[in-house]
Amino acid sequence: MEFITREITSTNWLTILIVVCLTLLVTAKGINTFRFSDFIMLFSNNKYIISYQKPNKISSPFNAVLLLLQIISVSLFIYLCFGVFELNVAPTEITLYFKIAIVYAVIVICKLLVEKIIAAIFSIDSIIDEYLFHKVTYRNFIGMILLPINIIYIYTVKPSEIAFIILLTVIAIINIITLISFYRKNENTILNNLFYFILYLCALEIAPYFILYKLI
Repeated sequence: MEFITREITSTNWLTILIVVCLTLLVTAKGINTFRFSDFIMLFSNNKYIISYQKPNKISSPFNAVLLLLQIISVSLFIYLCFGVFELNVAPTEITLYFKIAIVYAVIVICKLLVEKIIAAIFSIDSIIDEYLFHKVTYRNFIGMILLPINIIYIYTVKPSEIAFIILLTVIAIINIITLISFYRKNENTILNNLFYFILYLCALEIAPYFILYKLI
């Protein structure tokens, strides 16, 4: 009888990341149970946006925990994309993941800081705070949705290129829809400052993700 060597890929560090994400979800729920209940129903109604938009602070513990969850979960999804699309990379698996996570975190956090600085300079804090809350909330929700998808692809189903292309397309569409919904709500303000709005889109909404792609 001929023995065939079975290649076993260690998922210990991936398991640790999944446990950290689940812990962050439990922590967010522990911080504010009612707010968390509204948050997980975000795509079915606007109760969360309406209830927490005005008094919200981006740096609140609830948002900070979910932002950390977003960074870990989205970075893990990007890491899985490298394997699915067979991109040639030199670093080891865990090193590659942390490089992705660091670059993604730096871009996300720097974008938030730059937008807050711009808001302070031009005295438009109220509308920028509302915009940042709207955007960060939906992206945190996407990070949460990607968590079970990551778990499935790590432990059960072997991911395919078609599945990831569909997922990436859906994520892009969700991002576009959430941004357009906010832009339509503030249509008059945007039209009165159309030139600055176009500059903003190019500098802070398109360029950072192009830089993220190049750096990774």
